[in-house]
Amino acid sequence: MSSTQSQTLSALFGRMLTLPTALFIGVVMMSSCRAQEQDEPFDARFSYEDGTYRGIFGDGPDIQVNVQFTLEGGVVTEASFRHLRRDKNYHKDTDIEPFASVVRQYQDALDHLVGRDLERHLRDLYAPAQIVVTEVDGYSGATIRSVKIISAIRDALGRGVYRY
Repeated sequence: MSSTQSQTLSALFGRMLTLPTALFIGVVMMSSCRAQEQDEPFDARFSYEDGTYRGIFGDGPDIQVNVQFTLEGGVVTEASFRHLRRDKNYHKDTDIEPFASVVRQYQDALDHLVGRDLERHLRDLYAPAQIVVTEVDGYSGATIRSVKIISAIRDALGRGVYRY
């Protein structure tokens, strides 16, 4: 909190301002500063080493999504699923419909990142209906759980480079 802000608070509340109230106001003011920082471009806050990354999304004891991608200068040059599974019919190597088409929707979403700056385009996956092109009877691009892909990618970034 700046000196001017502190003086303003003192003038407004005088001696009636209690320590817990002052701390609360300070936290609120600091969080508003952090919110402004989060509106900055993603790449202004982070940078990642070039290399291959691996990450997972698991639910309970099951790994549902396992991704591998390569970054060069912040751009995704390759991306694939090492594992994609929900049950015995719904997995990355299935040829049973409609599951195979749903798996292709997941691949469409992951492929969207290839050739793009990861830090700028990862959030595109929050709107999969805008990027998924595979049509499936009874399913839409909005049906896939792209947040599982996002979570696996963030896990990979948190783990660091798997291979240089």
